[in-house]
Amino acid sequence: MGAGAVFGRDRLTGQIAVGLVGVLVVAAVVYGVGVASAKYDLADVGAWLSARTKGLVVHVNGLAGKVDGKAPLPAETRGKRIKVVQDGTTVLIIDEETGVVSRLDPSQLKIVAGGSLGAGIQVLAQDGRAYTVDSVNGGVRQLDALTLRPVGEPARLAPVLGQAGIGERGELWVPVAANGQVAGFRDGRLREPVDVGEPGDDLALTIAAGTPVVLDSSAATATVVDPSGTRLTVALPSSVREAGRGGVLAPAIADGKIVPMLVPGTGSLVTLDTVTGRFSSARLQMPEHRYRAPQILGTKVYIPDETAGALIVYDSAAGRFEKPITVSRPKSPLEVFVKDGLLWANAPDGPGAVVIDRQGQAKAVDKYSENVAGGPRRRRLPTPGTGGAPPVPGAPTRREGDGQNPAQPGQPGAPGGSGQPQVPGAPTVPSNVTVAPGDGTMQISFQPSQGERITGYTLKDLPAGLTATPAAIGPDAAQHAFTVTGGDCGQEYRFRVAVQYTDAQGAAQELLSPASDPVRPCVTPGAPTNVAAKATSSGTQVSWGAPAGGGASQYKVEWDGPATGSKVVTGTSTTLTDVWTNGSYTFRVTAMNEAAAGSGTTIQTQLAGPESTHKVIMNENSPGYIRATPDGHGGSLVAEMYDNNGDSVTVHCQVKGTDYTHPSDKNYSGNTYTKITWQGNTGYILNYLVDTYTSGNWDVLAGPPIWECGG
Repeated sequence: MGAGAVFGRDRLTGQIAVGLVGVLVVAAVVYGVGVASAKYDLADVGAWLSARTKGLVVHVNGLAGKVDGKAPLPAETRGKRIKVVQDGTTVLIIDEETGVVSRLDPSQLKIVAGGSLGAGIQVLAQDGRAYTVDSVNGGVRQLDALTLRPVGEPARLAPVLGQAGIGERGELWVPVAANGQVAGFRDGRLREPVDVGEPGDDLALTIAAGTPVVLDSSAATATVVDPSGTRLTVALPSSVREAGRGGVLAPAIADGKIVPMLVPGTGSLVTLDTVTGRFSSARLQMPEHRYRAPQILGTKVYIPDETAGALIVYDSAAGRFEKPITVSRPKSPLEVFVKDGLLWANAPDGPGAVVIDRQGQAKAVDKYSENVAGGPRRRRLPTPGTGGAPPVPGAPTRREGDGQNPAQPGQPGAPGGSGQPQVPGAPTVPSNVTVAPGDGTMQISFQPSQGERITGYTLKDLPAGLTATPAAIGPDAAQHAFTVTGGDCGQEYRFRVAVQYTDAQGAAQELLSPASDPVRPCVTPGAPTNVAAKATSSGTQVSWGAPAGGGASQYKVEWDGPATGSKVVTGTSTTLTDVWTNGSYTFRVTAMNEAAAGSGTTIQTQLAGPESTHKVIMNENSPGYIRATPDGHGGSLVAEMYDNNGDSVTVHCQVKGTDYTHPSDKNYSGNTYTKITWQGNTGYILNYLVDTYTSGNWDVLAGPPIWECGG
C-alpha cells in the first residue's frame, strides 16, 4: 500500500487520518557516519532543530551545546519551511508548505515519511497523544502519536480557529474566536466551551505550566482556565488593545506560571503571573524591528528580533536590558522555544543556534558541524534603552526630515519618548519605566539615566490626591522605584520619571521619560476563605471570609444543583431566597474588583430545609391519609388521621406529586403535597390538610420557610 493510499482525506474535518504503513526510511547520519540499523543514544536534555538549507534536522545536546545526531529530510521536504513538533520520543516533522508529515525515530535516527495533511493544518503532540487542527474548516482530531492513526471521533468547531495547545492532562485546547470561547477536546469528545471574551475578539492561547491561558487583546483581559472549572480573569493594561490585528505576541507554551506578552508597535511588555493574577508592565524603548513572541526563562525575557537576527534580553527582576544574544545574520527567521529547562533559539536558514540556561548563560551551536562553535562573536549588538549604543544591524535609520523612527532607543524622541530636544551634555532620559499594581498602591520603577551632573529623579503626572514615596530619589540611590498610594481601582494611571541635572552653566534642568503603561492601584484578589452554606427559613445563607491578601470590592456567588444561578454582592455573606429545594449543591464564591476576578473557592454540600410546626385543617368529620409517596390515590398508606383539626404536625418539606381530584369538591383538586410527621408517622398528605398556605391557593409550593423536598 502506498503512502498516498494511506492518507485518505476526512471530509468532516478536512484533515487526514494518517497511518504510516508504507514508509520511506531515510538513514541517519551521526558525525558524518550512519548505519540504518544502528541505535543511537542522544542526550536526554536536548532538542531537534531544523537546518533546512542543508536538508537536515539535527539533535543538540543542551548541556554541552553540541550536535550529537543528524537526519536528512525526505527529498520532497528539503528546502521547504518545516516545523519540528517534539515531545520526548515523539518527533514529528511538518512541511508547512505542503502539509507533508514525517515521523523521526530518535532511537534509530530514521525519518519515516508519509503523505500530506494539507497546508495550514496544525499538528501538536504530547505524552503519546497527537492532534491535528484544521483552522480554516474548523476540524479537530486526535491521533496516536506513534502510528498517527485516528483515536476517537473528529469534531467540528466554528472557524477560524486559533493556535491550539495541549494541557497537562493531554487535552487539546482551541481558541474559537467566532464565539469568544476556548474549547477542550480529547478522545473524540468536546468539553463544554468556556466563555473567555465576546464573539469576534482577538484571542491567543498560551499553555502555562500545563494550564490554558487565553489572552483577549480586544478586551485587554487574560483568562486562566483550569480543567476543574476554576478560572481566573485578569484585566490587563488597556495598552494591550493597541496590539492591532493579530493581537499581542505571546508564547504558545510557557515553561512556568509566568506568561510574557509583547504589544507590537508600543513596546509594552507585560509579564503575568497566572496563579495570582498579578502582573507588571514595562513600556520598553526598542527599535521598530520585526519581533516574534517573547519567551521567559527564570527572570529573563527573551524577545526574538528577526531584523537583527538576535535575542533582545530583558531582566524583568532588575528592570533593565542585558546585552543582546546573536543567533544568526540580520533579517533571519528565528525559532525560539523553552524545553527541558533551557531556551533554544534556532535560525533554520543558517548554521546558527543558541541554547541558554536559567542563569542566562548562552552556548552557541554550529548546526553544520559536530563541534561546539566557540569564541566571541564578530558582530556587536547594542543594548536597547542604553542611549549611546550604535544602531542594531538591519535597523531602519532616520534621515533628516523623513519622519521615520529615530535611530537611537533611549534618547528623547525615541519610540514612545518624551519628544523633548536633547540638551547638549545632558544625561539620557530614564528608561524602561515599569509599573506594577498593588493592593492600594502602584509601584513605578525605572532604569536610571546615564550622564554627568545628575542631581536626582522625581515622579511626574501625579494626580491630586495621590502620594509618591519617596518624593525624590538621589542620583546614587540603590533602588530606583516610587510607590504611589491612593487612587481608584476603576481608573488607570500613567506616570513619567524626570531626571534632574545641572547644565554647563549650573542651571537646573530636567528631562522626562516616556509615559508608562497604564496601571491601577489594585491587584487580582485571592480566593475567599471558609465558604459555608446552610439552609434557613429564608432560603440558603452563604458566608465566607475575605481573601487573605485583600483587594476585593465585590463577590460573585454561583450555585449549581436542584437550583442554579449567580449573584454579585458586596459583603461577605448573602441569603439566596431562590435556593429552597433540598438536595446536593455546589457553591462557588469569587472575589472581584475592577481589575480582575480571582480564582474562587468551591464547596459541595447537602442542604435540607428547616422543620416547622403547623396545624391540621380541613379535616373535620373526615379522614386524612398519610401516604409513603406523594400520590393521593395510589400511594401506600402510612397512617390515617380522622377529625383531627388543630393537631400539631411537623412539616419537613413540600413537593409536587401526582394529580388528585377530590371526589366531591373540585376546589380541592391539585398535585401539591406536604411531607409531615404525625404521631410518629412520616409521609405525604395533600397540602390543603395543613395550614402551610396563606394566599388561599393550597396548590402551590409555599417556598421559604417551607422548602421543596427535592429528589
